[in-house]
Amino acid sequence: MNDVYENNNSFVEKDSFMAKEITFYRLDDNASGFQDTLSAIVNYLTQLPRMVLDGSIKFPKEPSDIARKVFADPIVSDFLIRSSRLAVFSKELAKSFRGDLDALAVIKQLKFFYNLPTVAVLQQFAKLVARTDNVEATKKWNSIIEKIAACGLGSMTVRVLLQEIEGPQCYLDNAEYLEEADPHAVYPTSIYRTCEGYVLAKPDASVIESTMSLSLTTTIKIVSGVLNPANHELRNIYQALGRCVAVVDDKVEKLYGNALQAYFDRYNIELCKLVFSGNEANKDVSTVENILVSLKRKRVSRNEPVLVIGGGVISDVAGFATALYHRNTPYVMLCTSIVSGIDAGPSPRTCCDGFGFKNLYGAYHPPVLTLTDRSFFRTLHHGWLRHGIAEIIKMAAVKDESLFNLLEKGSSDLVWTKFGTEMEDFNGDHTEFGKLCDLIIGKALESYVISEYGNLWETHQCRPHAFGHTWSPGYELPAGMLHGHAVSTGMGFGAYLSFCEGWTTRAELDRILTLLSDLELSLWHPIMQDVQRIYSSQEKMIEKRGGNLAAPVPKGIGKCGYINHLPYELLVIRLQEYLKICQGYPRGGLGVEAHCRDVGLEDPTEGSVNQALPEVLNGFENGYRDDTTDNDDVLVSNGHAELHKGYEKDFQPGEKRKELSYSEWIEAVQKKRTKNIPSHVAFEKAEDTPNPPVFKPNELCHPGVEDYAINMTQVPSLDIQKIALATEDQEMFTPCMVGQLEAQFLKMMAQLANAKRVLDVGTFTGMSAMAFAEGLPSDGEVVTIEFDPKIASVADQLFRSSSQCHKLTLKVGDAVSVMNELNSSDEKFDIVFLDASKDQYTSYYKIALDMLTPSGFIMADNSLCALLYDEDDSRRQALHDFNQMIKNDKRVEQLVVPFREGVSIIRPKKYL
Repeated sequence: MNDVYENNNSFVEKDSFMAKEITFYRLDDNASGFQDTLSAIVNYLTQLPRMVLDGSIKFPKEPSDIARKVFADPIVSDFLIRSSRLAVFSKELAKSFRGDLDALAVIKQLKFFYNLPTVAVLQQFAKLVARTDNVEATKKWNSIIEKIAACGLGSMTVRVLLQEIEGPQCYLDNAEYLEEADPHAVYPTSIYRTCEGYVLAKPDASVIESTMSLSLTTTIKIVSGVLNPANHELRNIYQALGRCVAVVDDKVEKLYGNALQAYFDRYNIELCKLVFSGNEANKDVSTVENILVSLKRKRVSRNEPVLVIGGGVISDVAGFATALYHRNTPYVMLCTSIVSGIDAGPSPRTCCDGFGFKNLYGAYHPPVLTLTDRSFFRTLHHGWLRHGIAEIIKMAAVKDESLFNLLEKGSSDLVWTKFGTEMEDFNGDHTEFGKLCDLIIGKALESYVISEYGNLWETHQCRPHAFGHTWSPGYELPAGMLHGHAVSTGMGFGAYLSFCEGWTTRAELDRILTLLSDLELSLWHPIMQDVQRIYSSQEKMIEKRGGNLAAPVPKGIGKCGYINHLPYELLVIRLQEYLKICQGYPRGGLGVEAHCRDVGLEDPTEGSVNQALPEVLNGFENGYRDDTTDNDDVLVSNGHAELHKGYEKDFQPGEKRKELSYSEWIEAVQKKRTKNIPSHVAFEKAEDTPNPPVFKPNELCHPGVEDYAINMTQVPSLDIQKIALATEDQEMFTPCMVGQLEAQFLKMMAQLANAKRVLDVGTFTGMSAMAFAEGLPSDGEVVTIEFDPKIASVADQLFRSSSQCHKLTLKVGDAVSVMNELNSSDEKFDIVFLDASKDQYTSYYKIALDMLTPSGFIMADNSLCALLYDEDDSRRQALHDFNQMIKNDKRVEQLVVPFREGVSIIRPKKYL
């Protein structure tokens, strides 16, 4: 009896609330049992050619008779049917073939035998036989393949062949079963991917919960002499198809075009070459579009692997094009450079640049086969090869210390021998060095795959292979740098950040920087002095990485950690510190042939691609044109015409309107708004007055102005925030703090002046001193003076717990006395900031003039309190007298900024 419960005075069966389960496929998971089947079939296949071609069975005269004998054989048909029902992309099957990866690759193909060309299936049989070292049987299988390939049966799918030869009924029965159990095996869109799903639905289907997954298969091989006809890698893929559509780098075509054509001619395979430029400047969406057009013109089928031949750029753009074409079209990547051979080639991340942004567009679409052949490296420019090695170093530094050791062993010889392909002047053992090069490439590929293939769609950001790629995308294109050099600067800086975190020792940091330097890669580039550019790149990277910086850096050598917080202030400091370190390395840390133009490639900053993102696209943004009218000026958003200032007035929605030019806008709109506002330009020096003018408001700005400015200004650092909170908690007079706006202003003044020493006269709880410290380099110093010991103790505690503590020196005492002591010791400062007793400003000023460096200047806070303080307050008059004294001092040039409570900037003329 079913359990029941009461619900709204009625009884409902519990089972009726159980979700309905929906499964999609029924696959054979008996991986271990299939191993026994495979062993038996391999032995049988070694005997089958003898039975088909001679011996017990009369030699067939026609290819169709040969095909019938093979596919009608009961043992062969049973093997193929069992293969078609296997979960060939499962971990269980893969684990069962850990000792025989070649056989695993065969089984993955035979799963889809119905849709494979007949020759392709026969080739898989021949591969299995070749593993037995039975030379005679292998030869006979090759004879069968050649005979079938020479006629129309070779390119015919097995499904059609079985109809032609009236194959056994078991094939038809199995196909009918697979239509429900696993349609992938009988009607695949692509034999390189399968999907799975699991669905739960309420009985009334009011709620449905689903999970979906996609499994891909890919193979990576290190090969040699791939264009030698004796190498069958490309033949095995394209002979059955009858043609090969190849996207080829223009430089590869010049060097290897004839050899490529000769290879496919040898096997009577039609070769359709689509040649494109593979320079960094061509890594643009327009190139992707042109490839798409070419693929369509060649009527490439969705199950026809496109051959892509070239370096990193071609692998990126052509891979992206195949991802878009028919939503996904398989491709084979033949790598001719280091970048493509160990990184971009096998990568699932296909992409192109756009509007000056690195990899703005892209898709996750790995090749079905990656072939890396270092014999191509012989024709590479040394500079191309050098920048490619950076992609190997990144994997070594964060994933494999043994690989790092191998790179140190090979060092600059890797560049000058072009990875062992140009050995004429090499004095060492040629064979051993060749093995070293192959081992480096193999281990780099292994590390890359370990890092990448478990996170194919970047569903998380623990991605070691992104080492060096956090900050460099922001300046690679604007600097015209080669990708490897840009990544190298990012690796060097990241390694230094790791050292600062205590994750990497100084010796390990030096090993990383030395390896990069010895290979003549860049540790530094002058564009890295543009901190704002780098910080902007960091902010964009946080957006791209789902809200986290997650910058991979070494934790030691061969392990990876992640930096997730690097505020602007600290970034400035760390870049300055890193630059000093780089200057101790050869060439001051600069790389050799670091730019595209240095190695004969087009500068990506020139030409018509990779231009800046336009502010408005096609005449509008965040809206669409109204198709009901031929009016190009009507902007519709959310279904309503938007009426903006700056357009011709007196019009109705939907009517023709004219957008005003800037000059017309000034004339029609701005003149009216500013009609009663004076020009604010003085034409002669103002006369002195005994007293400041009457000023009724108690603040300079209109209400709301400062609030708006704060909202539009960078949020202060945690150290500044702590000072503000501590001041409020201890109920001190918070207006004595300079506040967020002025703190940022002081910090930026220090940065703009390239100041190293600041004298802060009037500490209070330390906000101005902290702001100055954040604007100074790591070896800078702020000397700050506070008269009140109690207040000074609060500031001291805040200083000691801050990230800027090493820059802050607090002196307690009368400001005039302390300034005289410093002056007598010949202390010099780039900035002197006056913010202590207002009636002492004149005294401070006279001492400060003697304490400035040749380019130094004075800033006096609260100078416009001459207007704001009460009329009977002596400090109001003292500030007025001070301001007039500065105005009349012919030794200096001055500016009074109506900001907060006024800031006067005073600079000696002899320094100008």
